[in-house]
Amino acid sequence: MDTVKRLLFGRTWKGSLGRVVALLIIGLVPFGYHYQPIYIDGISMEKTYSDKQWTLMQRKRSLGKGWSPDRFDVVVIWNEECRENLCKRVIGLPGETIGLADGKIYINGKELQDTFGNGGDVLYFKRVYDHINHPTVGGNPWSFKPIDPVTFRTIGPNEVWVIGDNRSDSIFGHFPINEIRGKIVLY
Repeated sequence: MDTVKRLLFGRTWKGSLGRVVALLIIGLVPFGYHYQPIYIDGISMEKTYSDKQWTLMQRKRSLGKGWSPDRFDVVVIWNEECRENLCKRVIGLPGETIGLADGKIYINGKELQDTFGNGGDVLYFKRVYDHINHPTVGGNPWSFKPIDPVTFRTIGPNEVWVIGDNRSDSIFGHFPINEIRGKIVLY
């Protein structure tokens, strides 16, 4: 027992500290390569995720070279317009025709039936980040701009259509698959 204790913790506090640091590095480096903690900031994914909640994302590089998202996957997408990561649910896949009519989502002409969406109908307002007139102190850089109802459009071969689960308060639309940072794996 003393031999095992000495091997694990060493004979001095420096030896103990060195071994603890080595074990942390051995455990955290592979974990950090494959996974990243994600902070949910906003209500667009409620009820699945709450505002100010932490979750875990599997990085795209560890999902495999040929990986592409499946319908209803929750993904993290880098949005250049907002200059932030967005956590959204994949609804439309490459080659499908998607659109909005009467506040409902349609895929290939059929109304989407899912158990994730809540918050009522999809609103025809786009939440826009005003990076040009963004106040430096205080204020709200987000504004809501009315948009025409989305016409039915075919999703390109390298993009997906995403929206938050809180349908009435979410950024939505087409995003390139190469902007996806990873897939949420912790619910």
